[in-house]
Amino acid sequence: MNYSNCNTVWASVILEALYGSGVRLLCLSPGSRSAPLAIAAAELRHLHSDFEILVHLDERSGAFFALGAAKRQRQPVALLCTSGTAAANYFPAVVEAYHSQVPLVVMTADRPPELRDCGAGQTINQMNLYGTYARWFFESGPPTVGMPQLRALRANCQRAVATAQGHSDVPAGPVHLNVPFAEPLTPVVDPTIPVLPELPQCLPRTHQVGRRTLPTEAIATIAKLVATCPRGVVVVGVYDAPPEFAQAVRKLSQRCRYPLLIDALGMDRIGAIAHFDSFLRSCRFAESYAPQLVIRFGSMPVSKYYGQWIEQHPRCQQIIVGSPNLDPSHGNSQFLNIDATCFCDQLADYLENFLELPWQNQHWRLGFTHAETITLKTIQSFLALQPELFEGRVFAELSSWLPDRTLLYVANSMPVRDLDTFFHSYESHRILCNRGANGIDGTLSSALGAAWRCALPVVLVCGDLALLHDLSSLHTGKAYAIKLTVILLNNNGGGIFEFLPIAQYDPPFEELFATPPQVQFEPLVTAYGADYEAIKTWEQFRDSVLQSLHLPGVKVLEIKSQRNLNYQLHQRLWHQIVTSLEQNLYFTS
Repeated sequence: MNYSNCNTVWASVILEALYGSGVRLLCLSPGSRSAPLAIAAAELRHLHSDFEILVHLDERSGAFFALGAAKRQRQPVALLCTSGTAAANYFPAVVEAYHSQVPLVVMTADRPPELRDCGAGQTINQMNLYGTYARWFFESGPPTVGMPQLRALRANCQRAVATAQGHSDVPAGPVHLNVPFAEPLTPVVDPTIPVLPELPQCLPRTHQVGRRTLPTEAIATIAKLVATCPRGVVVVGVYDAPPEFAQAVRKLSQRCRYPLLIDALGMDRIGAIAHFDSFLRSCRFAESYAPQLVIRFGSMPVSKYYGQWIEQHPRCQQIIVGSPNLDPSHGNSQFLNIDATCFCDQLADYLENFLELPWQNQHWRLGFTHAETITLKTIQSFLALQPELFEGRVFAELSSWLPDRTLLYVANSMPVRDLDTFFHSYESHRILCNRGANGIDGTLSSALGAAWRCALPVVLVCGDLALLHDLSSLHTGKAYAIKLTVILLNNNGGGIFEFLPIAQYDPPFEELFATPPQVQFEPLVTAYGADYEAIKTWEQFRDSVLQSLHLPGVKVLEIKSQRNLNYQLHQRLWHQIVTSLEQNLYFTS
């Protein structure tokens, strides 16, 4: 505890409360107004070797780095910046953390109340700056050394961390602490500070609500619904599932006798239905296989055609577990804010012990299994005839030879969709994506955050626009010796726009939507200390990726492709899938 002046005491209590509540990483951006908190953090690091500070010159990149680290570690990470627009630069990552339920503790230093709204420099209105995207906002007020105020400050900081972790009545996500400081901002000694007793040591208040479960009567009602709906599916959407969830949801699928549909951002898809985005493009399949009940975990899958399938059958009932009010179809849905693993175990056990299910849904399950088999074989045959550096094949290649337990970070736009279509691995990988708000901003920073101190090899796949958007964060990779392999899919612009109707209107398509940057990446990435290699063949791709996984630092492997050809190959593949499906699959009338 630094007793030099009011500011140092106040800042010390804040940092010690965060540490006592489980925060072990602070991502800091330099600034004057935040100096008391920065000094307190440095002193805390001196006392506790497991507390670390990483400095980020750019607040936006720093926030996304923290998001990636928190997402991978499933632990809260703190942010600290000075006052003014520095705090506004956190906003995109705060929005992403809110939607993807990532625990961030955002600390913004501020001017004291008497300097607000009067033209003082570097001052904006930071009260509730992030609006509804913060799970909780706390304004600490001007520092004081009264014991009641210090105890309240510590309690509120502990509450902030607990709220960020989801240990309250709201899901996990970002919280915002706004801390005003008047001069002096340095630890000059104030002789008028009274002698203070040590704050009493106590366990942090975590506000743990326990694992929410349903009463037996509610489970029985859902089980009876399953028995009356033989045409059902269990769906794992975009969901950062805890390790124990995979076994539980597979058991539930077996007990319900429903096919298990898994998004690439849900969990490993071994033995499950993975290619539903491709075969649901068949109008005959989507019409013939009309679901009566969907039990979904997590957010909506990436697949556009899954969403259309649900909207096509409005009488279908949906049970959505663990994701409050996440149904853009606005269908016949009920939301259960309960622990997903416990729900799977409860319902599966009830079905096994108390309810005998009929076997009349065998054709329903086999239809999905056959569609999955036909789709996978069609994709494999199609790729075998495509020697070009086709963007979709990148994921098929990775799935066939990436070492087990690789962490794969994927950018939004086309990469995450190609992942969903082409990545079919029998190994256990962890896949992350900033899928909360679906933006491309901060992709590289997030991957660097996930790769920091990661025991697994980490690979990022992103497009040229996503990399350009966040290129300066390569400085962080060099500064902290982070090991990351970046696979750069350079199609000279926004490749996903080729798949939209606006692509038929040029002008203004190329100038205003595709926006080709015409950038040479080699001098850019090497200027930041990263290694670079241009990929020309699939053999070179495999050898270079596998080699890079054992080398230090950041390495960028660039694959150049043509946007229009990429679009044509996708369309040709999907046409072959639909044709093969409708020729080889039995459809109900």
